[in-house]
Formats: sequence, structure tokens, C-alpha cells
Amino acid sequence: MIVALILAAPVAWLFSYLLGLEPAGHTMTKEEEAFQMEFFIIGYVIGIVCTYVMRLVIWVIKKMVIASES
Repeated sequence: MIVALILAAPVAWLFSYLLGLEPAGHTMTKEEEAFQMEFFIIGYVIGIVCTYVMRLVIWVIKKMVIASES
């Protein structure tokens, strides 16, 4: 669980970076900051889900390989 939380942070940063959100003025307003934080949290959740999906796929592949060797 801790590994998934750690791995999700770069995915969340990449998700928010790829959206390319920029402030309308020189600085961000409170609404823009909140909006960017919401996207970061969404990216964080996506990172956690993707980590567990990868772990599930690797587990299935291992089971299939072990079953085919028997």
C-alpha cells in the first residue's frame, strides 16, 4: 500500500503537468489553485489505481506461467 502511495505522486504531478494549466494573470487566484489541486488529487487516485492494476496483471501472468510449467 505504501509503495502505491509513493508511486502515485509522480503520476499525479505528470497528470497535472500535461494538462498545462496556466494562470490567467501573473499569479493564480484561489479558484485556480483549488482547481489545480483537484486535478492533482484526481491524478493521484489514477496513479494508485494504475499501480494496483499493474500488480494484478503481473500476478495473473505469474499464475499463468506457473500453471503452464506444471
